[in-house]
Amino acid sequence: MRKILLMLAVIFGLISIASAQGTLKGRVIDSTNKQPLSLATVTIFKAVDTVIITYRLSDPEGNFKVPGIPFDVNCRMVISFSGFGVYRKEFIISAGDGVKDLGDVYMAPDAKSLDEVLVIAERPPVIVKKDTIEFNASAFKTLPNALVEDLLKKLPGVQVDKDGNIAVNGKVVNRILVDGKTFFGDDPKMATRNLPANVIDKVQVTDDKDELMRNGDDNINNVGKVINITLKKGVKKGWFGKLYAGGGTDELYEAGGIANIYRDTLQLSVLAYANNLNRPGFSFSELMQTGGMQRNQAASSGSSITINNSSSGSSSVSINGVNFGGSQNGGVASSKGVGFNLNHAPSAKKSLFLQYFYGNVRNNRISESETQQFNGDTIVSNQTALRSLSITNAHNIGAGARLKPDSVTNILINANYTLGLTNENRASVINSSSNILGALSAGDVIQRNLSDNHYYRHSVSITRMSKTKKGRRFTVNHNLDINNRYNDFNTNTGLDFFYPTPYDSLAAQLRNERIPRTDASVAFNYSEPLSKKMTIRMGGRYEYGKVNNDVNTFSKDPNNQAPDVPDALRTSSFERNSNRILLTPGLEFKWKNLTVTPSARALFQYVDNDLASLPAPLKQKSTNILPALGIVFKQINLNYSRDVILPSYTYLIPVTDNTNPYYISKGNTSLEPSRRDNFSVNYYFNDPKRFINVNFYGSGSFTRNDIIQSIMVDEKGVQTTMPVNADGSKNFYVNYNLYKQYKNNQKFIFSWNTGAYYSYNRNQLLYNSEISWQSTWTLNQWAGIGLNWNDKIEWNSNASLGHNFTRYSTTRFNKLKVNTRYWDNELIIRWPKHVIWETQCSYAFNSNAPAGVPKDVVRWNAAVNFTMLKDEVGVLRLSVFDILDQNQNANAYVNRNMITSSFTNTLTQYFMATFTYNVRAAGVKKKVGGRERFFLF
Repeated sequence: MRKILLMLAVIFGLISIASAQGTLKGRVIDSTNKQPLSLATVTIFKAVDTVIITYRLSDPEGNFKVPGIPFDVNCRMVISFSGFGVYRKEFIISAGDGVKDLGDVYMAPDAKSLDEVLVIAERPPVIVKKDTIEFNASAFKTLPNALVEDLLKKLPGVQVDKDGNIAVNGKVVNRILVDGKTFFGDDPKMATRNLPANVIDKVQVTDDKDELMRNGDDNINNVGKVINITLKKGVKKGWFGKLYAGGGTDELYEAGGIANIYRDTLQLSVLAYANNLNRPGFSFSELMQTGGMQRNQAASSGSSITINNSSSGSSSVSINGVNFGGSQNGGVASSKGVGFNLNHAPSAKKSLFLQYFYGNVRNNRISESETQQFNGDTIVSNQTALRSLSITNAHNIGAGARLKPDSVTNILINANYTLGLTNENRASVINSSSNILGALSAGDVIQRNLSDNHYYRHSVSITRMSKTKKGRRFTVNHNLDINNRYNDFNTNTGLDFFYPTPYDSLAAQLRNERIPRTDASVAFNYSEPLSKKMTIRMGGRYEYGKVNNDVNTFSKDPNNQAPDVPDALRTSSFERNSNRILLTPGLEFKWKNLTVTPSARALFQYVDNDLASLPAPLKQKSTNILPALGIVFKQINLNYSRDVILPSYTYLIPVTDNTNPYYISKGNTSLEPSRRDNFSVNYYFNDPKRFINVNFYGSGSFTRNDIIQSIMVDEKGVQTTMPVNADGSKNFYVNYNLYKQYKNNQKFIFSWNTGAYYSYNRNQLLYNSEISWQSTWTLNQWAGIGLNWNDKIEWNSNASLGHNFTRYSTTRFNKLKVNTRYWDNELIIRWPKHVIWETQCSYAFNSNAPAGVPKDVVRWNAAVNFTMLKDEVGVLRLSVFDILDQNQNANAYVNRNMITSSFTNTLTQYFMATFTYNVRAAGVKKKVGGRERFFLF
């Protein structure tokens, strides 16, 4: 608390100092037509040495107001605007004046570029050129050893989170280019966390026009940003990287290395690591960028990568469902990996890549979980104590290209193959009880699970613009996914049932699953302008899917004395062939800032399900005309659409899965298609003058023939579920975020944000053949602040409040609720020279923490870093994790009429000493502390 009060005192002190300075104001006018010039850059320099004092942008009426100007100092004002000559004026604001009003400032058009007109020393910090924002890197002071990420944090409108993800004016940055070329693939963090800031000349921000063309609707509200970094002359090749090794208490260790080499058009990265710290060997960004994984995701437009960050300090990366490092579901993991990424960009028209990565994860997991089912005054509890050891070996190889054969054609090609092999041994002790009847059953389950996952994916996207007619465009996309999964589950159970009649059950089972799956699609979009106000848009898509699910279940002698016996009730052969054709003609109307696009989608679906247990194939056929409407007014998007969704094949397989004897599931061949009406609204606002951006998104849907689970719980506490159709489901979702920056004073940067998400879901609950309704609310509110004082002190603080509760239409079920609170703080102090102090402290509260686990947890980590050797290339880090020894991995959630809580082992208090040796490009020093987090968990 004392630290917080001290920080607040510093903030208010700096604000009071700033308020004691002078202000310059005026209005920028076009001398030709006497119209105001919006977003003109007004920069204030010291006249004696042209050092930038501050700057502002003019508002839509051309007005500007520049505070923070020192009294009685000879200053120079430079006003710049693309396409106009530069305006210069020297002035002094005396202490008695306070505010100096220049009135109207007239600027004359000039065909020369700003670079030709401006003196180098007078280049403004920011220039707005049509749809491009250009930052002068030298105007934003960073530490001598800073990286591009540190520079971006100082640019107005730019946000960089703790994981290195970048947004400009509230929109995510999709790619970073270096001198207009792809740099180590499409991952922005490869450039931001490796290139030194002092080799950067300019930073240019534009809308991602490639994404705009792929979307096919010309809606600029729906696309992200692209950053182009222009290097200073002579900086075109080099190499950089790092080596690190460390050891700690409890036999903990970490070691690894990463090297990045670039020579004009060729870039190569290699890495290797090993640790037992519950995480990949590098930060998420380093692993994704060097392995090329994130580029594959972007190029294929597929979401095959999962990044998990746990508040307990563990983390993991999963690709196509295969774990490549760290702990995914709790436990303590040892990870090792090796890989390379090769990128070749011979020109701005061609970029090629090849990458490979191997990962090995060994995870020891111990967990205790409890599921409570509420039915009137009866509570049935199932408690499970689990111990497991899993070993995963994973390989990923990818290749692709980004081609621009001419100025109107874009081609994206991507291919990726993943192989994952997992061997898991697990033992569970299970107890079931009732608050009224007492103990219901007890026993143990022993399993050995072998899984092989083979996944191939490729995609091709071609966009062609017309050379002769503006707005005419044709796009075609093709995707192919082949995912073959092979599972062998050996299960041995020994259960004692106490109610209603005591008896023992001893069983052994082998369940083989063979699930090869192929999905392919071809899609196109065509746009043809009829006039300035009217455009025809035509879209089409064909999807083909084939999946086989062969399940063979054998009853085994628990003592292995007799041969396996096929279990006909739990054995099946299933094959599904699906065809889906979608045609979407639409007519777009434009009036000034309003765009309206009504359309009617023709949807044809035909699915052939062949089950060995049925005398004839089960055919699903549906032909529908589905309305859709899109409305865009300035930054507001309104959308409506209707979908018809066929049941997933997994719901149709009429075979009982009793791998977990307490949670049994089976399919239903009588399911009907669901019809869903969807609504959404999206609003985006950005004020570049005041550095404010607002995002709002809301959506809702109403579903007929929704698929819900029918739940039967017997007197022994065993739950059996089966999917069924039900009408009346509805859900609503709202998310907003407000972000404000104060970045004009280079020595004092302050930002704050606040936001929330709220959701409401209502659907039927079918429990023991009784129909009722359940309504679930999720309310989450957050806020945060960030402070950087002269790169000496950095403080970031974020807090959130969460409330989840479920109500039922019947009095048989009680209201269920879970409350959560979270507060995270990070403080970095760079003092004295060569010493960097870092500390993180977080508070977490969960009202439904498992029995024996505190509801309140305080996690505190700290480190001190010593930079050494020439150019500070060596860093010794002494860190302690979980100083208070309170770390835990516990959570709780509400689902239907159940509350599930769990506690899983994770790393607790330990000490580490790690030495890192850095190789910097062009001999530039490397910054530590605040750039690369010294805690990688």
